[in-house]
Amino acid sequence: MTTRLANRWPVYLVVSLLVVITIVFVLEFIASSQGDAAQQAQGSSHSPEQIMQLMEKGDTQRGAALVEQYGCTVCHRLGAANQNIAPPFVGVAERAASRKPTLPAEEYIYESIISPAVFVVEGYNPVMPQNYPERLTDSELGDIIAYLMSPDAN
Repeated sequence: MTTRLANRWPVYLVVSLLVVITIVFVLEFIASSQGDAAQQAQGSSHSPEQIMQLMEKGDTQRGAALVEQYGCTVCHRLGAANQNIAPPFVGVAERAASRKPTLPAEEYIYESIISPAVFVVEGYNPVMPQNYPERLTDSELGDIIAYLMSPDAN
């Protein structure tokens, strides 16, 4: 009887280690998800004044080139609205001013780029890439916001 138990201890050890590793992994995953959710809920890493400075320093022509470079026009082109992919850029400044009454248009556009899951326009799916904070420099962000706030946005 003791021989059988003695032969099973490696199995018990391996199973115990797997259980511990699984628990640690699940706890880390939950903690990471909560951190991401808190960051998303926060929405902005810039103050309203900084967002306005970014936009004021922005170049609309560079912004137009950047929305092409980053592929934004693929989803935000005029026809995309009919397919419920993403709202078109045409008229975005006017719509942005009323999307979230607590935010001026520039701040709403900033939040929509940096934390797109914070507010999803009704009728659209949350498909916008979540990695723009890592991909865009402040200068590029200012250029894009300036372009989207201009009458040239299309």
